[in-house]
Amino acid sequence: MKSRFLAVVAMLVCTSVAHGYPVGPALSLEKLAAEADIIFKGAAVSGEPVQDEWFKDYRGFRVRQTRFDVVSVVKGEFSGAKLMFRHYETDPEPGGGGGWFMPQHYEFESGRSYVVFAKSAGAPGVFRQLWMYHKIKEDQGVVLCADNKPITAKTVRQVLWTELTSLLASDADSDVIYTIRQLDQMSGGRPGFDTLSDFDRKDVLAAVHRYMHRREPKIARAAIVVVGSHNPYMSDERTLHWLATVGSAEVPGIGKMDPNLENPGGRLYREDLAGLADSKAPDETRGIAVRALGLVRDPSLSAPIERWLADPAGAVRASAALLLADFPGSQTRERLTSLAGDGAPEVRACVARAIGFGQITEIAEVLAKLLADEEFEVRRAAAMSLLSFSPKNEKIAEIFRANIANEEFEPLFLNALAREKPAEHIDAVARAVAEKAEPKNFWGGQIPAFTAWEILFKYLQTLPADDIRSGRYDRYLDAMEKVGNYSSSQPRDIYAFYLQRGMTERAKNFRREAKKAVSYDLDYYFNMVDENPSLYQRR
Repeated sequence: MKSRFLAVVAMLVCTSVAHGYPVGPALSLEKLAAEADIIFKGAAVSGEPVQDEWFKDYRGFRVRQTRFDVVSVVKGEFSGAKLMFRHYETDPEPGGGGGWFMPQHYEFESGRSYVVFAKSAGAPGVFRQLWMYHKIKEDQGVVLCADNKPITAKTVRQVLWTELTSLLASDADSDVIYTIRQLDQMSGGRPGFDTLSDFDRKDVLAAVHRYMHRREPKIARAAIVVVGSHNPYMSDERTLHWLATVGSAEVPGIGKMDPNLENPGGRLYREDLAGLADSKAPDETRGIAVRALGLVRDPSLSAPIERWLADPAGAVRASAALLLADFPGSQTRERLTSLAGDGAPEVRACVARAIGFGQITEIAEVLAKLLADEEFEVRRAAAMSLLSFSPKNEKIAEIFRANIANEEFEPLFLNALAREKPAEHIDAVARAVAEKAEPKNFWGGQIPAFTAWEILFKYLQTLPADDIRSGRYDRYLDAMEKVGNYSSSQPRDIYAFYLQRGMTERAKNFRREAKKAVSYDLDYYFNMVDENPSLYQRR
């Protein structure tokens, strides 16, 4: 229970996690096949709701039994022509609604063929889905196929590669996009997020890259995203993670990416991407093509970038501004300073990101200016980048001090300063804890009021016990006790803090009040402290 509540809250606010509940990792094909009693290719024929005690009730979902005409069996003993597959599906009934939790579920289209991984349901010819709870790859366990031809491949990997590359040639845009995304996910498309390596990345890039030139914009963009996906510039959702990776400051609650990340697809197909950026494709497609060149860092891109920075399309100029982070120097600083006045807000936001990505402290004043931009997205991008810089740099510290009372980002700048020099800011930190200060439209990471609490607690731990007992710091102790219901470890450590300093009466009063604020048994943790308070030295 130590960090259970805090972990759930962090998942809810973190931009890199889509669910507010723990989700298991996707399984490799080897592990997936080992889980299954049967792996078959079959055509979905019909289905109906069914009662099955194995399935729990979840609002917004119902249990369905889909009948399949069996085409081939890849694993398992089954000689029949038809079988039943039981699974969750979304409840189509009015009022079915959706709950906060989503179980593993599948939707099958009658007449279409699928490769299905399944468990025996205990009756002849009846099978069910592998697990109750979905994985990070939400549809794992079922793969759409292009046709109902028998399988000739010998291994599960070969089976799925053959089926997916055949589906890639479909006339239906939705099939092609589905397949591109499947191949991407199964070859580690987003480092740090998609961890599967079922298919070789180079093979996937070779199969997908030609679709960048398709006339259908959605297909072209899906293919470009795959080619450039090993690159944090591709998605604004990765901004915080990359800033935490390249930055000189701590970004609490944000996972870091690989600092040595490379973009093999962008490097292999840079000429194709540059050609697309200069083509007559839609502006959004052209802008994504430019972003797909992030981290390529090829000097030959200098001339095209200059051309794209002057492009009439804001999406193209914005993406080109991001690429400037890959080419440090005085010319880049001049270009970014000039682009900070661009009429398109997306360009100004990308200027802010580029300064952070490149850790260009020399023009930090541009970020200070963008903090006052008329567009929130620009202000937010500027704040994110600023917070990736350490306030040990006086220029950065000065900007933080000038904006410490900015309600939009309070108490983020305060916390950044206080982590380095807590004594200078401890009054403000205590207020942030007591008032549960929260930025407007917070973008993710550790809850700022909790960050402030950690700063306050660590500061109080450094003070002599006599000073703590003197009463001079009671206002800080009062604030410390307003930590909130994040987990059991904070009240436990506060209780230990008092006992370690001989403040038994205050410890007793805190224990009584803390128990009233939670629904679980805090005495269990307090009793552990009673046995040996010295064991609990939170650092």
